[in-house]
Amino acid sequence: MALSAELITRLLGAIETDSLVFLCGAGLSIPSPSDLLSALEVSHVCYDKWLPIQILDPALRDDIDRLAGLFHARSDFARIFIRRLVPWNDLVGPPNNGHAAVADLLITRAAHAALSANFDSLIERWAEERKIAMRGALTGVEAVQYTDNTSPLVKFHGCMLRDRENTLWTIDQLAEPTVAGRVGSCSDWMNLHLPGKDLVVVGFWTDWGYLNGVLANAFAVDNARSVTVIDPQPTAGLQAKAPTLWAKLNELSNVFEHVQASSSDALEDLRTAYSKTWARKFYALGQGLVRDAGGTVAVAAPFEASSGADLYNLRCDAEGVPYNRAATLKEPAQDGAQAAYLHVMLLNAGATNLGAWLEYGGRSIRVINGAGKGLRDIQGRYKEPTTLEQADIVVCAGAIELGVPAKLIAPGRGASTIRPTPGGTARWLTLEEAWVALGL
Repeated sequence: MALSAELITRLLGAIETDSLVFLCGAGLSIPSPSDLLSALEVSHVCYDKWLPIQILDPALRDDIDRLAGLFHARSDFARIFIRRLVPWNDLVGPPNNGHAAVADLLITRAAHAALSANFDSLIERWAEERKIAMRGALTGVEAVQYTDNTSPLVKFHGCMLRDRENTLWTIDQLAEPTVAGRVGSCSDWMNLHLPGKDLVVVGFWTDWGYLNGVLANAFAVDNARSVTVIDPQPTAGLQAKAPTLWAKLNELSNVFEHVQASSSDALEDLRTAYSKTWARKFYALGQGLVRDAGGTVAVAAPFEASSGADLYNLRCDAEGVPYNRAATLKEPAQDGAQAAYLHVMLLNAGATNLGAWLEYGGRSIRVINGAGKGLRDIQGRYKEPTTLEQADIVVCAGAIELGVPAKLIAPGRGASTIRPTPGGTARWLTLEEAWVALGL
C-alpha cells in the first residue's frame, strides 16, 4: 500500500468531519491509462512546433511560463499559442484511479472540495460516465453554485472545455482583468474554505513555477488541520522545484507529511479504505437486525480482503443503484438494513464472498436495496451493459412484488449488445421469496 495505516486513519477522520480537501496538479493525469503529457512535455511540443518559424532561446523549451509569455507579449497568445501550438489532443484520455477516487469522494461529498490546476476534464468524465453531471467551477461564485450534484471542483487554472482561450499559462496573464478576476475569485474561495481543513496535495509539483507562486499567495491561512503531499519525487526534489510552495505548505499545519508514491496508487488506497468503512457500516445495519430478532452474528465483516472495484459495486447494490450509475451516499442509509440483513444471514448460513456478491448453494446471489419500491419497477431500471457478468439470482431486499410489470408491453427481445434487457438474465426475487427459494 502507498499510504500507511496511520495516514489512512487520519484521512478517514477528515472524511467523517467534512474536512478533506484535494489540491490536484498535472501529475494526477500522467499515470495510465490517462497518459497525459506533463507540463514539461507540453512545453517541448509547443517549442518544437514553432522553432521552424522563429529562432527561439533554447532555454524556453523547458519553461512553459516564459514560452507562453513570449506570445502573450506580442498579442499572439490566443491566436497562435492556444489555437495552434498547445497539443490539446494529447490532453484528453480515459480517467485513471486517481481521477476515480477524487470524483467518487466529491460525488458522495466525502471530500469537502477539490482544487485543480488541470485543464483536462477527466475527473468530470469519470462522473459523467456514471450519469453525474459534474461541473468544474472557474470562479468562487461558481464553486458555491455548482453543488447540486457534488462537492465543488474548483478549476482555478481554467478548463479546456470552457473558455479555452483564457486558460492560465503565464504569469503575464494575471495583468488581464478576465484572468485576474477569475484567479482572485478562486483565491478568495480558497481562503474562506481552507482553514481547519485536511489538505491532500496530489500530482502538483509540475514545472509551472509561476503557478506555485500564485497558490502560495492564495493560501493566506495558517490553520490547516493537516497537509499531506503525495508525489513520487524525493523530498529534496520537491523543495528545489517549488521552494515557496513547499515552505508555505509546511507553514499551514504542524501535521505535515510527504508520501513518495504515485497519486493514482495513493488515492486508490484512500478510496478503498473509505469503501471498506462504508461496507462495515452497511454490515452493522444487518447485524443490528439479527440481534434484534434474537439471533447471533457468527461471521465477522467479510469485506477486508475485497478489491476497490468490488467494494464500489457493493455500495451501488446497497443503495439500489445499477453499476452504470454512481453511488452517491456518504454512508449507508437506514433503508438498506434489509439488504444488509440478508448478507449477514447468508454468511451465517455458510455463503462465501464472490466479489460484491455472495455464493450460496452453488448459485451466485446479488443483493440489492429495494427500499420499499415495486420489484418489477426496480428491475426495469437495471439496464446495465450486457458485457457485465450476470448473477444467478438478484434479491431485491425491501422491494414489494406487486404483480405489475414495469412496462405494460414487454420489450419482446433478449439481451443484446445494443439494447440490454432490464434486469439481465438473472432471476429477480423479493426478500420473502428468496427466503423460501434459498431455504433460509
